[in-house]
Amino acid sequence: MKYGCIAAVAFALATPPAFAQSVPEAAAPATTQPATPVDPARLAVARRVAERLLPPGIYKKLMSTSMDAMMGNLGGAMKAMPLRQIAQIGGMSAEEAQKLDKVDLSQVMAIYDPHWEERQKLTMHAMFGAMGDFFTTMEPELREGMATAYANRFSLSELNDLDRFFETPTGTKYAATATTIMTDPAVMNTMKDLMPKMMQQMPHFLEAAKKATAALPPPRKIKDLSPAEKARLAKALGMDESKLQDPKGTS
Repeated sequence: MKYGCIAAVAFALATPPAFAQSVPEAAAPATTQPATPVDPARLAVARRVAERLLPPGIYKKLMSTSMDAMMGNLGGAMKAMPLRQIAQIGGMSAEEAQKLDKVDLSQVMAIYDPHWEERQKLTMHAMFGAMGDFFTTMEPELREGMATAYANRFSLSELNDLDRFFETPTGTKYAATATTIMTDPAVMNTMKDLMPKMMQQMPHFLEAAKKATAALPPPRKIKDLSPAEKARLAKALGMDESKLQDPKGTS
């Protein structure tokens, strides 16, 4: 079971972040400050720029390209996983983790789930296809958001420069690849190659996070709360106060 969990974590970490690079970030929380009115003249040109950078169907293409690249060689990606570092981060001792250096994760998964690779491919095909359909319906809103951002960040003169550039052969080619360039095999392979190096640095990342919060008191437990706080917490969670308990792993 332990190896199965490690296998799942390993593949999740091996997945190149091109998908995250290309899918728009979640909308920021609404601000209480009124939005600054956008100059209509700038917005009109910015909409043409956004149309070039996010043409209809771009996200469907993006999802398909990203998925194909990630699913190309599951076995190879798994063999490249630094299992010792992953296991130590997950709580294994150095002695236990060292034994994993001789483990071929693809062989483990072939025994644990003979249909694992096929299952992953079918799952990703279905998920990315559905996500592509969803983002296709959102494209008009995304283009309008991009147009507003460009109108806010560029002057009318600069926007006209961009518009003229995108009308040239070079500009047309650039606009067509600006969003999808992160799914190019050269970029995707670089992302895969970075994973072992990143995992080696993970203890450093975790230590930095630990130091950053060292001055803060530890999270409180249920027993540390006042009766009034327990009542407020139970109400916020919509549950009986007697059923409140600490999250697992904090006791």
